[in-house]
Amino acid sequence: MAFASFLRRVLSRKQPEPVGVSAQTGKDGESAAVRFLEDAGYRVLLRNWSCPIGEVDIVCLDGDTHVLVEVKSSRTLGMLPPESRVGAKKRRKLTALAHYYVKHRRVQAPVRFDVISVWWENDLAQVRHLRDAFHAR
Repeated sequence: MAFASFLRRVLSRKQPEPVGVSAQTGKDGESAAVRFLEDAGYRVLLRNWSCPIGEVDIVCLDGDTHVLVEVKSSRTLGMLPPESRVGAKKRRKLTALAHYYVKHRRVQAPVRFDVISVWWENDLAQVRHLRDAFHAR
């Protein structure tokens, strides 16, 4: 009887997503973000730009301003929107990446940080763009 109860509890638990599903969600989100930015007139320079200290999802130009874009994706819009996952630690990391980018690419133009949140409703990507999402310290 105890084993049957245990088995029911185990089988009724929400199963974790198969390996690769969240990575695919991220890729799909970045692709939707690129389409959104290009449609809005941005010029996408780099996708998944990486350096020894990390990676920036998208680097683009808005006029003469270099924009470092962090993309957060989720298959559905839950209680917390995807962009809420850009906390203080991630902002510090993006700031360090921006300093590295500016120094090593010899950028003389303004730089800003945007966050794009992507989720799906009825298989259609929904995009929220937070322009100038935070300022470097």
